[in-house]
Amino acid sequence: MQRGLLAATILLGALALAGLSSAAPPCQEHEIGFKVAAPRALGPDAPAAEIIDAAASVIRDQLGLPFSPSYKAYVCSGEAAFTEGLLRHLGVRAVGSDWRVVPAAVGVATPVGVFFRGDYLERSALRRRVTVVAHELAHLCQQDLAKHREDPLPVWMVEGHADWVAFQALDLLGLQTYDESRAAIARAVAGAVTPVEHFPDLDALADHAAWSRSVRSVPATYGQAFLAVEYLIERSSRAALVKFMGSAVGGHDPRERWVETFSMPYREFVDDFRAHLRRVGRAVTGPKVEPKSAP
Repeated sequence: MQRGLLAATILLGALALAGLSSAAPPCQEHEIGFKVAAPRALGPDAPAAEIIDAAASVIRDQLGLPFSPSYKAYVCSGEAAFTEGLLRHLGVRAVGSDWRVVPAAVGVATPVGVFFRGDYLERSALRRRVTVVAHELAHLCQQDLAKHREDPLPVWMVEGHADWVAFQALDLLGLQTYDESRAAIARAVAGAVTPVEHFPDLDALADHAAWSRSVRSVPATYGQAFLAVEYLIERSSRAALVKFMGSAVGGHDPRERWVETFSMPYREFVDDFRAHLRRVGRAVTGPKVEPKSAP
């Protein structure tokens, strides 16, 4: 989950801080091991620090994404410590003005580093832990690409790219192939309660408020975003996507510079992806066969 971009108020921060328990345990601060090589294998009981270093290593060294050595990871014991850590390090800026996201969040990328719910990581399977960690670390890379500007990149691109990075990390760490991760996403999209034909247009998933509404009503929204990023990489290249994410200018509509990077109009890509999404759904569920009439 990336930081919200809504304006925060001091009153909100004061109320949130007042509601915290003074007994909440602090978050454990971890220096991300950027010079640590990825282990050959992560054990099922690998601690959070080892997972963080392993994921950071493959993202930096094998995927070639930028990482600031100043980032730190904060592993918090529970929701109270998680909220307190965000407030103490960033104040009300941490998640914008929408603190409703905190109880549901298991990780948040911020300008100073990434915060995780340690209690969630402890009770999750190894692959899920690595996915969460790599997804949030990808958001740190995106911040570096954008040089910490508040760029208006489409949220579907930011979140879809973070999942793409996470699935690549799972593959590189030998935990699950990229194809297996993609197949699971395709099944979730095809089997969603909301038919693919009624999924929101990518344009409707560009800003944070619309994205949040879609995630609540269409759980497969993250899957849709991942497939959109994958399709964009296939149509263009990973290098082009990284270039686009790093060349945003604050306040400008990213659609205005789309064709300069991807050699296709933005609307053409959005329409082509919608057709691609329908094909993904049919490939998983199979073609519809009309029943034969009785002789």
